[in-house]
Amino acid sequence: MKPHTAATNTISIEEQLKQHQMRVSKICEEIARAMNISHSDMIELLLAAQLHDIGKLWIPQQILCKPQNLSKKEMNIMKKHVFFGFEYVKSKKMNRSIAEAVLYHHERFDGQGYIGLNGEKIPLFSRIISVADAFDVMTNDRPYRKALGFEEALEEIKKNSGTQFDPEIAEIFIKLRVYKINK
Repeated sequence: MKPHTAATNTISIEEQLKQHQMRVSKICEEIARAMNISHSDMIELLLAAQLHDIGKLWIPQQILCKPQNLSKKEMNIMKKHVFFGFEYVKSKKMNRSIAEAVLYHHERFDGQGYIGLNGEKIPLFSRIISVADAFDVMTNDRPYRKALGFEEALEEIKKNSGTQFDPEIAEIFIKLRVYKINK
């Protein structure tokens, strides 16, 4: 599937993705500042954060907007967005670290993610995006559920630190109250 010919979804989906990606980017920036990430790496991280879900433009709208849980087949289609996004970023000749952040942003620290990388084998940018993405998804309405409150979502980040999330990044997120910027 060629990225430039496959994106046929509506502006509404594009606008929702844009808003989500900007919120995720803001959270990533705060985490990166706390980690003293270099300016050049910060630029790449923020670009990766803004593009992390670009592959969803190639996922059928009926799957993206489904108000019920996805079937196994639909979930397998949804998981392809990381590959579509990776290919899109590569096609634009962006730095490989940006493409890899897009590809691996659904990896879990315990290795139970989409592809199976674990721990520090997961690129740092992906581990940062993972926390920011999960928090934003939890605290905003989705077709299949209402948003959680900030405190509930924060508890989920704490509960999944070391399994879903890099514990160091989760701790920074929690300690610095980075999540408050999404109010």
